[in-house]
Amino acid sequence: MHYSWTSDSGFLPLNPKQGGTMKHFTQNELFELRNHIPINALIQKRLNLPAKISEGQFRFLCPLCGEFQTATNPKTNLARCFRCEKNFNTIDMVMTCENSSFVETVHTLKAYRQKLNGRIDPVASQEEHV
Repeated sequence: MHYSWTSDSGFLPLNPKQGGTMKHFTQNELFELRNHIPINALIQKRLNLPAKISEGQFRFLCPLCGEFQTATNPKTNLARCFRCEKNFNTIDMVMTCENSSFVETVHTLKAYRQKLNGRIDPVASQEEHV
């Protein structure tokens, strides 16, 4: 996948399979997805990864190495595997577990966040009907 950056709007993935069209996500949209979807809930309820509380820490089965040498930090909303030394935010975790592209993952997380909030995003609804 090719990527393009703009100073005012952030990250723009370029998908050559779709004739080189760009899908735009604002920095705020990505911030919201990374920071306002609790990573523990995402791991346990959406991705259905085996998880447990051990030594006072939320631990999950690492999708890369298959070990429980993991922990999450609710303050930063990040997860880490200490065995394979990989850090995950919510976007990384979904991309890894579901083998999905960045764009697919952002759409998945937007829908999941709407479900968590019990509301419908009018912009996302309009995009689906176009």
